Amino acid sequence: MDNKYRVGINKNKKNKLNKRQAVRGEIIKKRDIGKITNRLKEFIVFIWKPKFLSAMAALLLVLIVHNKINLDQMLPIQSVKIEGEFDFLDKGKLQDKAIPVVNGGFFNVDLPEVRNALVDLPWVEDVSVRRQWPDKLLVRVIEKKPVVLWGDNGVVSAKGELFEPANKPTVKLPHLSGPQGQHKLMLQELARMQAWLLETGLYIEKIEMNARRSWTLRMTTGMELRLGRKQMHERLNRFVSVYKETLETQKRKIKHIDMRYTNGFSVAWKEA
Repeated sequence: MDNKYRVGINKNKKNKLNKRQAVRGEIIKKRDIGKITNRLKEFIVFIWKPKFLSAMAALLLVLIVHNKINLDQMLPIQSVKIEGEFDFLDKGKLQDKAIPVVNGGFFNVDLPEVRNALVDLPWVEDVSVRRQWPDKLLVRVIEKKPVVLWGDNGVVSAKGELFEPANKPTVKLPHLSGPQGQHKLMLQELARMQAWLLETGLYIEKIEMNARRSWTLRMTTGMELRLGRKQMHERLNRFVSVYKETLETQKRKIKHIDMRYTNGFSVAWKEA
């Protein structure tokens, strides 16, 4: 019995000793990891100090001045990625335009030159270019959003910019026609007039301003509304007020309505 008792005591002592050693080992491991982490933090803080960065920049400048480093050969740009959502632009063609002007390496590539190669294209609204480590350029292109057609070949963007693209939009857009330089004014008037016409259910297909600054609206029904040069807003409001009462049921038969009268209007009917 005494021997068995002694064996049990020895086993308990060994178990306790093993547990203590295991705990001590874990503590040592945590201390080692903590030391490594702290040293890494100290190193990161050190290299990001302004003095260290300035010294490295100065060293790099000296090496460049003494032709020890050729920036054209150091990390040359290997790829150009075009980013953006396009309905009228082609990523492949944009890439073909950008790549020939990408000269130099990662540190000295001329970003404005890459931007300038694309920003003047008809459908391009804006371009931003940035580097991506270690050998890539990311080119973000914003496409113009067409809102109306202008004259024979022009398009006006959502920002009121007039441009003439080779590929005109195939979507149905209102058409504006007027003297040179009047596209922004006419775009504003289109928005205002269409808002007033909403209660009539009529939609403007075309607005024309002739050389005498006389305004004519053509609706999607084919009906023309002649407003003239003066008081066109008052005349349009007068038209809206009488349209539902007297003209709506005959809208498909109306050729044009002339609102240029002081106290009334005239209606021309389509031939039967």
